[in-house]
Amino acid sequence: MILTFDFHNHSCLSPCASLENSPSEMAKRARQKGIEIFALTDHNSALNSATFAIACARQGLIPFFGLEMNPFEEAHLLAIFPDPFAALAFSDQVYRYLPQLEIDPGQFGDQVVVDPKDEILAMPAAWYGNALQESFAFFADAAHNAEALVIPAHVDRAQFSVYSQLGFLPPGAYDAVEAVGADPDPVLSGRHCVISDSDAHVLEHVGRRSSAVEIADEAIVNALRAGLAAMVERWKQWEHSENAQHMKSADGSDDICKAGISTAIPGLAPLVSLLAEWYPRRESLALLEAMRRSFHEKKAWSVYKRPAL
Repeated sequence: MILTFDFHNHSCLSPCASLENSPSEMAKRARQKGIEIFALTDHNSALNSATFAIACARQGLIPFFGLEMNPFEEAHLLAIFPDPFAALAFSDQVYRYLPQLEIDPGQFGDQVVVDPKDEILAMPAAWYGNALQESFAFFADAAHNAEALVIPAHVDRAQFSVYSQLGFLPPGAYDAVEAVGADPDPVLSGRHCVISDSDAHVLEHVGRRSSAVEIADEAIVNALRAGLAAMVERWKQWEHSENAQHMKSADGSDDICKAGISTAIPGLAPLVSLLAEWYPRRESLALLEAMRRSFHEKKAWSVYKRPAL
């Protein structure tokens, strides 16, 4: 079974991305482009992961969750998780290494955490475009220890890559490397599987460089899709129940929350609580591990080398 995936996409939480990139609009665009497995990787944060889970499931997509880290060398690195809870926990850890330089929206753009209705839950104050206060190797090890897929981003790009910042790919427990071109120099890719991703910052770029992966066990995919469909039905019931409330600050204030830690954003709590009960974690983890095996066996292909479907 061969599936189309796109692992590198930015929502309205990334200061350099369009505010039109709400998770719901991104998921609609991904479905139109034929993406089957779709990941969210905002800069240095995963705070839109819970909303992204609902958005993708409503469009029949399989979601994965992560972040694009900017270590102090400024060579970007992707960490991909199977469920929103693992992504949020890792994101909260990464936030400890983010300098608390307050963002200037006029210069860098807004950073917006939204709910499934595209209503604002928070606008974190610390600039997510900043370099983290630890190294590329440190975050690669941390992501590997958290059992994420670890993928150096756009290794052959002229900015924010191992090519531009280091000149080579450091040793590490990578699962694949992401490239913009068809044949990155082996110094940049090593012997790792080479994939491509959209690195979408605007809706029009979603799906522009998707990859393909072979999954040996189709039952894993079918079980996950069934679990996500059941979760969506439960979400619809909750959304229209008397218990559903607008996800805003617990004190009823009109002030926008500025927090950068998931547990400090009151509006996330109802959504995370519902997902904690209904998200198909076991099935999602099984698919992520199946993809990891395929990457290591070179059974995944970039947009330039994908087999005919």
